[in-house]
Amino acid sequence: MKPSTMFRILMPALAGMVATATAAGAQAPAPLADPIPGQLAQSHARVALETVVSGLVSPVAAAVAPGDRRHLYVADQIGLVWRVHIANRAEDGDDDDDDDDVGSRQPEQFLDVRSLLVSPLGLGPGKYDERGLLGIAFHPQFRFNGLFYTFTSQPVKGAADFSTMPAGAAPNCQSVVTEWRVQRPGRRNSPVDLGSARELMRIDKPQFNHNGGAIAFGPDQMLYISLGDGGAGDDEGVGHVPGGNAQSLAPGNVLGKILRIDPLGRNAANGRYGIPADNPFVNRDGADEIFAYGFRNPFRMSFDPMGRLIVGDVGQNQVEEVDVVTAGGNYGWRIKEGTFLFDTGGPDAPGFVHADSPGLPAGLIDPIAQYDHADGAGAPPSRVAVIGGYVYRGNRIQQLKGQYVFGDYSGRGGPTPQGHLFVLGRNNRVENLTPVNRNPFDLAMLGFAQDQRGELYLLANGTGTLLGTTGVVMKFVRARR
Repeated sequence: MKPSTMFRILMPALAGMVATATAAGAQAPAPLADPIPGQLAQSHARVALETVVSGLVSPVAAAVAPGDRRHLYVADQIGLVWRVHIANRAEDGDDDDDDDDVGSRQPEQFLDVRSLLVSPLGLGPGKYDERGLLGIAFHPQFRFNGLFYTFTSQPVKGAADFSTMPAGAAPNCQSVVTEWRVQRPGRRNSPVDLGSARELMRIDKPQFNHNGGAIAFGPDQMLYISLGDGGAGDDEGVGHVPGGNAQSLAPGNVLGKILRIDPLGRNAANGRYGIPADNPFVNRDGADEIFAYGFRNPFRMSFDPMGRLIVGDVGQNQVEEVDVVTAGGNYGWRIKEGTFLFDTGGPDAPGFVHADSPGLPAGLIDPIAQYDHADGAGAPPSRVAVIGGYVYRGNRIQQLKGQYVFGDYSGRGGPTPQGHLFVLGRNNRVENLTPVNRNPFDLAMLGFAQDQRGELYLLANGTGTLLGTTGVVMKFVRARR
């Protein structure tokens, strides 16, 4: 999510900055005032949004449990997982009398991890925070083993498995991946065995932001974990190595990376999970878990029907990107933001993009799609942070079939959030997707979900923060003519 640092949330526009000469006399790069000129096109797809559940705080992630077609398991950032009813009798093919229509049931509390989280949440203006319960994923064999996993921001508790902190410096918090088990695997609505909690890994976080936090199982049944660059801005400061964490493959530096592990294995350094033998950096000291690197804040990610990992990587001040992630790939941050070269701007100034450079430098993988924050030089930013979504594979909205649906947080900078929905059109062109019954859209985008039928859901709230109970889960449906 956003912003680049609590102290840079509302930075002045870069358009007025003037290039200065370096000590060697060469001209320093000048910032681009409008990296991607023009406005975003409008998608012709007609969709509407139907509220499934309301009254949450900040729903940021959701998952389905294999074998359970009736529910989404929604992670509320404050530390609660809700079991949300989504299937009616006709959809489920089950005539049980206890299965009411969608929306007729209140969500059920599935898991409460509030006591584990760093406290208090809400460091930024208006209770803005990027920490908390950020991810949930069910093991592909959940029906048989009852296992699922969470990603949480927790207080510092002893030595971390991975750290970039210098001696004497304390991290803001620790990112923790935990395994849980339900009491009766294979039984409908089985409660969680709270005594089953088992930490897989604990990672020092230098600052409160850029946590990543998405976790998902791939078609290979391995667990993928997204981690931001550590926080602050420009991938620099305390807890950031020279050149940035995202570009570092030094021992113990997993920040700015996508990790890939086998949670059922035990050959990792801490003995709590497995290292897949085909990971790209296996046997490189301290880099065994890394699948790909060069990310700033890969907040949300998903696998498409072809098994491709698609990540929305949040940019700093100007450019947002969508990446298709492959093993061993370097996705450019902080050398690049999108296809643009990035300059850190020095210790007392925000970084900026200064030249479009697709394909260069060699060895960096450019995004499949990108967009900038404003429609024109000098225009106020209307978009601020990409929220990765899913490729639609349902049957109810034929116009969306096979398209990647995602969004922009757009939850800060004004009295009312104005989130944006997007699809990737032809040639991976970013297009606005406007719900016919929510125009203008007055919610902050926080995440997306997909059920076992391939239908999509939007996670959002009315504040963009941890204030209030405006959080909602809404289903994408076909717009009525």
